[in-house]
Amino acid sequence: MSEKRVENLKKYGLTEYEAKAYVALVGLGRGTARETCEISGVPQGRIYTVLNTLANRGFVSIEVGTPTYYLAENPVDVFVAIKDDYCSSIDGMIEDLRKLHYEAKPPIPFWSIHSEQGIINREKSLIRYAEHDIIIIIKDPQPLRPLIRNLKAAKKQVKLTILSHVREGFTYEGLRVKEMSSDLAGLFREMEELGPVMKDKNWNTELFMIVDGMTAITAGARSGRKGAMVIKMPPACFMMKTLIKMLEPEVIQ
Repeated sequence: MSEKRVENLKKYGLTEYEAKAYVALVGLGRGTARETCEISGVPQGRIYTVLNTLANRGFVSIEVGTPTYYLAENPVDVFVAIKDDYCSSIDGMIEDLRKLHYEAKPPIPFWSIHSEQGIINREKSLIRYAEHDIIIIIKDPQPLRPLIRNLKAAKKQVKLTILSHVREGFTYEGLRVKEMSSDLAGLFREMEELGPVMKDKNWNTELFMIVDGMTAITAGARSGRKGAMVIKMPPACFMMKTLIKMLEPEVIQ
């Protein structure tokens, strides 16, 4: 019996004995408790309880007789129903949590994220819900790697602009990356190297993104530790977007 099949079924709430019995019955199609016991390895003293539990959960149907036969329900029908129930419950949970969040406190204009996965999740969310345009500025393409699928989907619906410090534009995983103007590059260089407030030798900006001129995120690392700042302040984000457009008139319309 395939241990992988058993482990996969355990991920969806079946016990080890239930998973083994169900796999055995799917292979048999129709079998007695004794046959299922022999193939699955479920102890004889537990097989009836296990089969009845599977029947109560919709994985197995029972054909009463002498002997009694057990029939595995079609895996497609079983797991499509499980998937529908699961998706429905997730949608309900998300809506409930969204209400809880907004009832608990008003949105704040600035917040920080301190985990790499949290940063990626926030970037994907911003990309997914973009309505008009996305502007991304990078030093190298590495920060784009976990966002490739989302960016490719987004560029079918919104204007996507990716700018880089690299002298010549290039294509990365099917995404066109354009060279930023010397004026814009100089602005970022001045912020990082010359600005008395912005200067931070331990901070390295890896990605800067503005979505719809409403929300911005700057992600990078400080002394090797990932971090990001999200700016949910439309006036400030709009001014940043406008400044970039002024410095990149040929690229951003």
